[in-house]
Amino acid sequence: MKDEKVHRIVLSGLLHDIGKLLERAEVFPEARSDPHYLSFCKDSNGHPTHLHAAHTAAFCDWLEQRFDCLRNASDKGWKMWCSAHHRNDESGFESTVIRIADRLSSSERETGEYYKREIHKKTLLEPVLERVCLQENTENMATHHRIALCAQSLEPDAVFPKGAAELQLFRSENPEARFEDPAQWNHLLAKQPLTEAYRSLADGLMNEIETLAKQHPDLGLADLTATLTTLLERYTVNVPSATNLRHPDISLFDHLRTTAAIAQGLYLYQSESDLQKLDIESKADPKWLLVCGDFSGIQKFIYNLTNKGAAKGLRGRSFYVQMFCRIACDFILRQAGLNRAAVLYNSGGKFYLLVPATSRKPILEAAARINGWLLAEFYGSVFLGIGMTPVTGDMFEQGKMSTAWKQVAEALEKDRLTRFKSHLNPAFFEPDTGFNPVKSCEVCGSRILEMKSDICGTCQRLENIGSWIKTMDAVFLVWGDGAESKRIEEAANLKTFLRIEPLGVSVFLISEEKLADIAHIRNLDAECLVLANTLKNRLITSISAPACALSLMALGKWNSDRNIGPDGDEWDFEDYAKNAIGIQRLGILRMDVDNLGSVFIDGLRWPERSQNGWGNIILENGKPKLKTMASISRMATLSRQLHWFFAGYVPTLLDQDRFNRCQIVYAGGDDLFVIGSWDQLPSLAETIREDFRRFCCYNPDMSISGGISLHDGKFPIYKGAQMAGEAEHQAKTVRNHWRSDEQNGIRKDGFCFLETPIVWEDWDAARTIHVLLEEEVRGDRGWLSYLMQMTAANQMWVERTIQTNGKSWVQAWQELAYQSWRWRTAYQLRRRFGKDEKKIQTWANVLFNDRYDHHDPEKETTLPVYSWLSLPLRWTDYLHRTKGGK
Repeated sequence: MKDEKVHRIVLSGLLHDIGKLLERAEVFPEARSDPHYLSFCKDSNGHPTHLHAAHTAAFCDWLEQRFDCLRNASDKGWKMWCSAHHRNDESGFESTVIRIADRLSSSERETGEYYKREIHKKTLLEPVLERVCLQENTENMATHHRIALCAQSLEPDAVFPKGAAELQLFRSENPEARFEDPAQWNHLLAKQPLTEAYRSLADGLMNEIETLAKQHPDLGLADLTATLTTLLERYTVNVPSATNLRHPDISLFDHLRTTAAIAQGLYLYQSESDLQKLDIESKADPKWLLVCGDFSGIQKFIYNLTNKGAAKGLRGRSFYVQMFCRIACDFILRQAGLNRAAVLYNSGGKFYLLVPATSRKPILEAAARINGWLLAEFYGSVFLGIGMTPVTGDMFEQGKMSTAWKQVAEALEKDRLTRFKSHLNPAFFEPDTGFNPVKSCEVCGSRILEMKSDICGTCQRLENIGSWIKTMDAVFLVWGDGAESKRIEEAANLKTFLRIEPLGVSVFLISEEKLADIAHIRNLDAECLVLANTLKNRLITSISAPACALSLMALGKWNSDRNIGPDGDEWDFEDYAKNAIGIQRLGILRMDVDNLGSVFIDGLRWPERSQNGWGNIILENGKPKLKTMASISRMATLSRQLHWFFAGYVPTLLDQDRFNRCQIVYAGGDDLFVIGSWDQLPSLAETIREDFRRFCCYNPDMSISGGISLHDGKFPIYKGAQMAGEAEHQAKTVRNHWRSDEQNGIRKDGFCFLETPIVWEDWDAARTIHVLLEEEVRGDRGWLSYLMQMTAANQMWVERTIQTNGKSWVQAWQELAYQSWRWRTAYQLRRRFGKDEKKIQTWANVLFNDRYDHHDPEKETTLPVYSWLSLPLRWTDYLHRTKGGK
């Protein structure tokens, strides 16, 4: 760290508004009458304002008494920087940094402030995902869901927003009576103050800190700051930052962490720039950089294996990739002398950093060292691309960060075009001395193989990792030379599972029991990452925390406690195929969020209103005038929430018995990869899609598409992953096939199963046909056989029409609607079901694209049934194949 004071700046940014939680919880009530604490929240006329600042000051005193690094420090100024940022009369440079950072971080707040008695105790957090808008359906953007006031966890009640009725909220009266249409005003409030819920959160936070202080009062300042960040996320992530707004959609945690990031960058820039501190108030000069790092080639690396020991190797590869993405981000920050507060997002092989503009050179040098290691380790198959773009104070203002998000993506793509450019020297083109001319690795096919070996060193190490992570509850990162790692190994009888010498880091995989063995070790330059799915209640009070930075890591990983064979060995891919119902096939499911780039750049735009946010929507050419609101806090909130859903919540679904033959290979960022017995995957995909819709408050502009491919248990997994990706692509494009050339829709929201793409709205209809067929095949397969023959003939007719008549795909299917298959099928219905008019009508409704209920037009399928009918037919057929059937 270049300057120890940076940690104090970050600490002040993290805690500057903690008083909001404590004030609403009525913790430190004496602060509201103590002249000393009140001095932090008086305006220029001496009147009290922003009383939460008094609670912040009291908390700082409380915290200081518990840790040596604060209590024994000669510089106590951080408490003033932290608590007095609302006074606007600070005399010190650091106080000014925190004040400016707070203003810039909170610039996402929309116009429309109002005050109502105890509103700060009655307001719940509004989900920003419900507000995302990519279409022009913006005339009324009232929201109808809120997030319960609880600690962060993986329980459904803590994950999913709830409706106003479920939370017993009522619509607040407009205090300024400016709305003619009450539907335009939707500030939902609790009937009574939520003091008890706030107190529960405050007590949880302070009890965790108290326990940490008892275990490690000598914790260093950097480690304390990192651990406090983890605890603040756990206890303030569902607390609204500002409550007196029309849309309170930013959590207290996201406001605190972005304030800390902005403050760190501003402090370092002003301290190191030639202008020093003279232009600190200026918003025009680029004082920050937005940095995007992205690892390309990681998916290919994960799946680049055959099926020899593939299950073990696959989970090892997936975990390995996720770890070195985390390590690489931390290494860059360390080389640049930055606190981890700079991290806005790190998941899915991509990270975003907000750093001082003076950090460009050390970041590029660090990235070059990482790529040198990746080149030596993976022979160029994995590459870290870096994009940077300048950020000014003006860009933090409402919505202008979307410009930076777009520019940094463009810079990243340019860097990807010149992969390993700094390493292209003569030695780069020399042949590898380990090249084997006669033999390749049985797992990945690499020719870098010792003559007497069947498997290369990399694959062997990854298979070992796949075995070691079975009992892992935490990951222990130790920075420094090999001697430091040896000290840990000897003191706790641990084994280093990974040593990255060029980056100076060792990685240990630790069970919960082993954490106690390292709790006594001091003077560690380390971080302990506790897996979120191993945590049942509180963090520090439920484990023996080591004397280092403590973080929580949501990681979708393979569950090694399930699918164990009679011999005690875990299932391999062939076992998942053999244990499938019906046809013996392994299934691969891939899903990801649609249009996510557009969501970040264009999806955070909302109607602008007159009268300081309380009047009518301003129109331009008859349409609502949209105001871009893609602030840094809102973007950080959106990224964090998506990661928590995929890496945190989705893995818990596989604990259900109905998905007991499925395993997560990867889940994080905005996508996932699951393998399993094929018959369980359609229901899993449907469940994930429904839960994602619920998570996004049924916002039609937040959707997820997916694809499933089926394979023999011996089929190469890298090929299967590729085919599942192609199925996912078909799902995303199926709507465009049915749009006319004039239409330019962006909605995807599709699913592809058994090589048949379908829109999700039609999935219920497909499942209904499948259920009806299940009833029929119990007697005989005659009706199923006829429908399969008819569908195959229709498909051939469409293909022939396209080839011979020059028709488009849509035109051919539309012409098919009233071809002979229709009356032939009607005839077969009569012939098969005779006088059972009810069953005939049921089948006629589902087959002929009619409505299930002729009086309910909403039940009509979006796409013609005959265009995707092969899906439920093959689904039923495969489920009734005999064991060993092909």
